[in-house]
Amino acid sequence: MPLCPPPGPRYPAFKRRVPERLFYLVPALMWLALSLRHGSLTLPTAANPSMEAGGLWGESKSQGLDLFGPRGRRRIARFARVTCGSDPEATTRAALAALSAEALSFPVVAKPDRGYQGWGVRLIRNEAELSDYLRLQPEGTLVLLQVLIEMQGEAGIFYIREPGQTRGRIVSMALVFAPHVMGDGRRSVEQLVAADSILAPNAPIYRQRHPEDWDRVLPEGAYHRLTNARSARLGAVYLDALDQVTPALTRAIDEISREIPDFHFGRFDIRFESLTSLREGRAFCIVELNGAGAEMLHIWAGTGRLWDAWRTLWRQYRTLFAIGAEMRRRGHRPVGLRGMIRLQRRQEALRRIYPPSS
Repeated sequence: MPLCPPPGPRYPAFKRRVPERLFYLVPALMWLALSLRHGSLTLPTAANPSMEAGGLWGESKSQGLDLFGPRGRRRIARFARVTCGSDPEATTRAALAALSAEALSFPVVAKPDRGYQGWGVRLIRNEAELSDYLRLQPEGTLVLLQVLIEMQGEAGIFYIREPGQTRGRIVSMALVFAPHVMGDGRRSVEQLVAADSILAPNAPIYRQRHPEDWDRVLPEGAYHRLTNARSARLGAVYLDALDQVTPALTRAIDEISREIPDFHFGRFDIRFESLTSLREGRAFCIVELNGAGAEMLHIWAGTGRLWDAWRTLWRQYRTLFAIGAEMRRRGHRPVGLRGMIRLQRRQEALRRIYPPSS
């Protein structure tokens, strides 16, 4: 798979025109309407009862990965975990011991156990960088140290299985590309970033990653990756790839999903060797599992349209609430509003003090 997407618009036109808060105002009204219909604002937390809060907000990444069965565990990108204490040196020693116990070595990808949109994700190349990263974490924070997957391809695969059905389906797949610029033979990396309204707000992050390249003029057509982390917040690029989904891939994802207790709705973030192997349902690795709060990433493809994005979110929310209602009927209680507010506040408080992504 190529490092950069094929020619064409990198971002949907509405992303450049519509402020994020305004974009999500309409989905918020959708959520409110469905809440009134079903009598619960937090009903989706019952959709995946085995995940904390159904994976809607503030859930533990490691707890979700721990739910995997034998097939899924063979696909998970191996990771260690360490809880940050008051003594930075002791925390670093504990982290090194955890890496050794999982037979992991540098480089690794460090990330907060409770995080989203790439906040606090950083590539760690050696013990000194690990120590520096852990020192920035608040006491009591659980950090995951995950093997660096060398597979070039990345995708977000959205899976749904209604309660009672024996088989699930893939309803969305998007290929994910790192934030990047393409050289024109005239402008520096800094100037190329500044000229893009989506990339420009993250310029300090990009500059910190490779300061030696910031003033370099890229040859025409040259690809330059700006970060290792790939998220919409950081300027990742998405390509709708639902047409690449095959029965073999669906079968592989469904088998993994059905081993997870009461898992019905969510997105697998994966790395893969090639599109050919992915279509065959092999040679891929699972990095994260996102639950009820996951988004179908194809809505951010460069060819995406505003009304199509809203229409997709409406169908997604409607299905999510329907699954939550069925699981409530079966005896699974949604998390209360007070509990959701507590999770949201905890995650936002941590996000504000996480170290910058790389």
